[in-house]
Amino acid sequence: MKNGESKPKAIALLSGGLDSTLAVKLILEQGIEVEALNFVTPFCNCNRSGRCEAQHVGDRFDIPVKVIGLVEEFFQVIRKPRYGYDSGMNPCLDCRILMFSGARERMEEVGAAFVFTGEVLGERPMSQRREAMCLIERESGLDGRLLRPLSARLLPPTIPEKEGLVDRDKLLTIEGRSRKPQIALAEQYHINDYPCPAGGCRLTDPGFARRMRDLVHYKEDFDLNDVNLLKVGRHFRLSPGVKAVVGRNEEENHRILALAKEGKNSV
Repeated sequence: MKNGESKPKAIALLSGGLDSTLAVKLILEQGIEVEALNFVTPFCNCNRSGRCEAQHVGDRFDIPVKVIGLVEEFFQVIRKPRYGYDSGMNPCLDCRILMFSGARERMEEVGAAFVFTGEVLGERPMSQRREAMCLIERESGLDGRLLRPLSARLLPPTIPEKEGLVDRDKLLTIEGRSRKPQIALAEQYHINDYPCPAGGCRLTDPGFARRMRDLVHYKEDFDLNDVNLLKVGRHFRLSPGVKAVVGRNEEENHRILALAKEGKNSV
């Protein structure tokens, strides 16, 4: 970067997990200004004792983190995902397209040069296959502007690499489901307080997915209250229009009654 020139800027899609944390570190090391977006849905399991994992990473690297809630637009995706569901009720491709489209809009709004993520080629069977990654990039309108630093040298060069904003030789070639390369890199950077790589989306959980599938089938116009009710108690479908929800303890029973009253459900 020449004297008098401003730093190039990039938008990070930041979950707060190890992969996205490392991606942010790699881009910051190249002298690029980073703004992070953390998209949250009603199905996220993403808090550290009530604190957002992405904000924890933002504090570590002193970068701004914008938390964006997706509710009704995400419900629309669940009702009719263009690219279907994964093993549960998780519409991974449609979900990523929705979030990456939001990142593109922010990129254009602030004049950033590109968007980047912590995705690893081959790490997830549905959304991180090579063809799926290309599809997400195209459908979100980020052709050539979507960088995956952890796997970049296994993928075609992006526009910021071609323009010299990003040094491709300093990007990585991580591939597959083993997390040993990421853990070794985290040790190198003295990053040791990242969350375990457990599922961050309730829709991947088989039990919750069954409840969600039942809700979509019998009540297509479900709302946030209906989804919150799925998170507590035991659920029994008695007939097409009647479902019983039974708490496991007194606290859950109070929560169920409050949700039923608020949503005008008969439970």
